[in-house]
Amino acid sequence: MAENQLKSLMELFQNRIFRIPDYQRGYAWEEQQLNAFWEDLNNLQNDKVHYTGVVTVELVKQEIFENWEEEGWIISRGYKPYYIVDGQQRLTTTIILIQALLETFNQDNYINFYSKEDIRNMYICQQAANGIKKAYVFGYEKDNPSYEFLKTKIFIDQSSTNQDVETLYTKNLLNAKEFFSFKLEKMDFNKKEELFKKITLQLQFNVFEIDDQLDVFIAFETMNNRGKPLSNLELLKNRLIYLSTLLDEDDDSKNILRKNINESWKTIYEFLGKNQNNPLDDDTFLKNHWIMYYTYSRDKSDVYADFLLNEQFTAKRVINKVVRHAEIQNYISSLQQSVKVWYQLHNPETFSNEEIRKWLNKLKRISFGAFSPLIMAALLTNDQSDRIIKLLEASERYVFILFRISFKNSNTGDSHFYREASRLYRKDTDIYSVVNGINDWIWEHTDIQSFKKQISDNYFKKKNNGFYNWRGLRYFLFEYELYLQEKSGSNVDKLDWGKYEKSSDSIEHIYPITDTDTYWQSYFSDFEDKEKMLLKHSLGNLVAISQSKNSALKNSSFPEKKNPLNSNKGYYNGSYSEIEIAQNTNWTPEKIYKREIELLQFLIDRWKIDTDGATVNDLTFLKGLISMP
Repeated sequence: MAENQLKSLMELFQNRIFRIPDYQRGYAWEEQQLNAFWEDLNNLQNDKVHYTGVVTVELVKQEIFENWEEEGWIISRGYKPYYIVDGQQRLTTTIILIQALLETFNQDNYINFYSKEDIRNMYICQQAANGIKKAYVFGYEKDNPSYEFLKTKIFIDQSSTNQDVETLYTKNLLNAKEFFSFKLEKMDFNKKEELFKKITLQLQFNVFEIDDQLDVFIAFETMNNRGKPLSNLELLKNRLIYLSTLLDEDDDSKNILRKNINESWKTIYEFLGKNQNNPLDDDTFLKNHWIMYYTYSRDKSDVYADFLLNEQFTAKRVINKVVRHAEIQNYISSLQQSVKVWYQLHNPETFSNEEIRKWLNKLKRISFGAFSPLIMAALLTNDQSDRIIKLLEASERYVFILFRISFKNSNTGDSHFYREASRLYRKDTDIYSVVNGINDWIWEHTDIQSFKKQISDNYFKKKNNGFYNWRGLRYFLFEYELYLQEKSGSNVDKLDWGKYEKSSDSIEHIYPITDTDTYWQSYFSDFEDKEKMLLKHSLGNLVAISQSKNSALKNSSFPEKKNPLNSNKGYYNGSYSEIEIAQNTNWTPEKIYKREIELLQFLIDRWKIDTDGATVNDLTFLKGLISMP
């Protein structure tokens, strides 16, 4: 290391410009890290300094910066260009805060004797005397999708080349700026000036400059990244770029591969963050792709990362020519193609085929289980929608029957279907064979007696809550709602799964837990307390309902639940399930029993369940309790 000393931000930026290199991840700080940073600043006394952490930099080689058109003029004026090897999260956060501060100042304000233009020149961007040339003091390399976003959305500059690519990282940049802008809203000028002094003079960075003898890629991997650890996907990008420099090829080939790696990761992060309301996890995608691309093994939980970083893509294997250019290229191309399908899989609305959308939404609700890599492989290798639909149907049926009805261990079949994903991707099998295999597993593992025992345990061992404690209840009732909707011929959704799934209050007891109303006493007074609990928590007495309506109806009588006075929140204008219930004049033990039988029959028919000789009557706990006419 050529340099190791404490510097303030002002000293650090003296005659330097900084770029975040391509092997670095983007901006990853979220609210937790931002809050900690803000608290550090608030707690910092005016006469003290605060140790902010290590910043490791590498002087950009001349042959690289000679090709930098935008920065050339400022480098010629004596500014040295540096790559940020470690500490980019802290520095990026600090620069975003300075930008947010600048936007609150008037043009004629002076902040600690510096004009607004002076501060912008020091930390954000400098403009040549002719007013034409401009160079950013801090930013990303141009190939990074965050490069344009930082300029236009954070620094509020114009750009004729803005590609408008947004990723998880660009979302974090914008969230950070909004976080600081909100914090600054109620601060007066003096407080802001005090804050600026803390940022630029009192924050102290331990600065290391890497010399030429140290391999920067190895340094990056081994450094302790304070704040938020690197994901395996981020580490893998750095590793692959490093390996591209070790290939026994000419510089043009190496540069092409490096560019392709950057393009692949640009696509990956674009699609992982494309749905900002539901961003997709880095390492979940990487693991599922690994399951599909390579032969699955489950020796330990993070075996995919160990395989990729310590077995497959290592310097030794490249130097020994075991791993070559083509293998790296094929792998990154597969990642780039797969992430688009991964995004579709988790955002079913992107499919034009209505049936595919329908079944993907069902799997999203109940869980993809072990089928995510298998479905990804199918979408990558098949363009026939009828085959995809068959696979989705079989996968949903498997998850429901094995894990909600038969109560098998949550990893049942995982290894088998993971291997099938790899075989399907390599075209060593086809979807029809895979679907037949799924159905064979269902046939072998269906256990209707486990279902009955689980409900029995819920009734007699777990607070008498019967079907109400069944783990599959919420999904089942929602599926029944969809069945009634389809039966009615309507395409109007009357129940929002996103709201319904989040609260146990969304499941209504028609005959209420607290049955003090005289209406209920008139119909249920002949039953013992234990018998009443059987009725209250029976499947026939439960209905999917909106949370707000559940709270409003509470323990009302059935006529009031059907059609409350001066209100439109009754069953009569509710979900399809509520409307069906509202057709009854009264809600009696016989009605509960009848509806339970109907729902159990729907259960068997909808999922084609092998009951092993058991009848629908064998599955109800009301049999013998109710004397049906």
